[in-house]
Amino acid sequence: MSNTQSIAPVPIDQIVKATNILQKSSAPKFGHELLPYFSFKQGFLNLNNGSYGALPKVVTEACNELMAWQEENTDFYYRIGFIPPLIGVREQLAQLVGASDVDELVMVPNASTGLGVVLRNFLWQCGDTIIRCNTTYATVYKTIQYIHDVTPGLEISEFQLLFPTTRQAILDGWQKHITSVKANAPQGQKIVAVIDSVVANPAAAMPWKEMVKICKDVGIWTIIDGAHSVGQEDLHLADCGADFFVSNCHKWLNTKRGAAFLWMPKESQKIMLTTIPTSASYVTPGPDRPETNIVSQFQYNGTIDYTTYLSVHVALQWREWVGGEAAIHQYCNNLAKQGGALLAQTMNTKVMDPNGEFTMAMVNVTLPFPSDFQAQYDASVGTALSNKLLARNMYAVTYYHNSLWWTRVSAQIWNELSDFSILGNALVTICSEIVSEHKNANVPQNCKAVSFSSYLEQPLQGAVALDSNNGIGAPRPVTSTKVTLVGYHTQLASIRP
Repeated sequence: MSNTQSIAPVPIDQIVKATNILQKSSAPKFGHELLPYFSFKQGFLNLNNGSYGALPKVVTEACNELMAWQEENTDFYYRIGFIPPLIGVREQLAQLVGASDVDELVMVPNASTGLGVVLRNFLWQCGDTIIRCNTTYATVYKTIQYIHDVTPGLEISEFQLLFPTTRQAILDGWQKHITSVKANAPQGQKIVAVIDSVVANPAAAMPWKEMVKICKDVGIWTIIDGAHSVGQEDLHLADCGADFFVSNCHKWLNTKRGAAFLWMPKESQKIMLTTIPTSASYVTPGPDRPETNIVSQFQYNGTIDYTTYLSVHVALQWREWVGGEAAIHQYCNNLAKQGGALLAQTMNTKVMDPNGEFTMAMVNVTLPFPSDFQAQYDASVGTALSNKLLARNMYAVTYYHNSLWWTRVSAQIWNELSDFSILGNALVTICSEIVSEHKNANVPQNCKAVSFSSYLEQPLQGAVALDSNNGIGAPRPVTSTKVTLVGYHTQLASIRP
């Protein structure tokens, strides 16, 4: 009996049998008929695909098969096996997002990691400037803050975005901001702008390509946080003009968490010296260093489970089976617009973007709090909103922006219009409860943030009055569904994804 092992490349489709169902049956219609194809708890109303995505059962089963293949011979898997399928996944994504070459695109665990790697590869100096927005995603916002804190003389310039607004108003303001930053920056120092393609909170599809052009015209680097883009919008990255683009695959592309890609055209790769952690294939800069080997560094820089990345292959098969990218985008976009209008009607409030110029598959609607209650931010309200929704076996994101509380609702292919009505009725009750509980809790004034931005900048400031450890150490967990007298620092619920 032979005891030899073939070391030839193994295609994913040879390993995975779970996808056979996609060849043997026709897909159901968009809407509730698709719910059995996901692993949601019975009755769970999921209107928050935007935060963490959702895994179709067929992708879950395929991932189990891929993990079993990994365990059959881990030495083969990590030395040879995972490499050809990983390159294949990168090729598929490069084609999907319109990259010029597969070696412009690498895999990373999530958008925050990808953005962090890029930002840390710039060799920052005194006089350099990083441009961010007040709506920049919190981990990226704080990464920029960290770089500022450890780089003497580095400047942060913050562009203010307040919704509701218009795309033209954003572009006019951005042009003025960029002109001012460029005029005031020291000659010869680099300027890097971090731009959202889709802002997380408020959910808003930005005119990011036009913003990139404004930057490019005056020699400013651009890094695009496209965390919500792939799976929501068509991308043609080769023509976008940006220097870097990062997007999560586990949000809107139905892959296993966490999987994301980092796109960097060949010219941009020149500044990319290292991955994080640094790979064993890193080469010290110098005359003997190849022009760039950053792609091979990303291929292996420590032991991880590549199943999340390889799941892209199956997720794309699933999406084609249910109708394809264009049909998915159209259904979710139409449902978000119609659902937002119905939600606002149910709660007697308003949609942030009634004309739909910022709307793709997520919609923002104000919550039905009295105007005087909305005026001052208090994170205990965010915690109560989150917990009360979870206790009702449903979820949509809630957050505070421009002196109002909002809900961000995701529309996905398993949702129908009636889901928005159910959510709206629940939120009417929840908001009424919170107003009453907040009044009865008698939260001390010095435990309230002056504004949401002050809370983001100093999350422990208001803890002293109620925390016996003077606000030092880990915040207390809040699990109650009522407003609890614990200080506004207890959870960052309203700035989570």
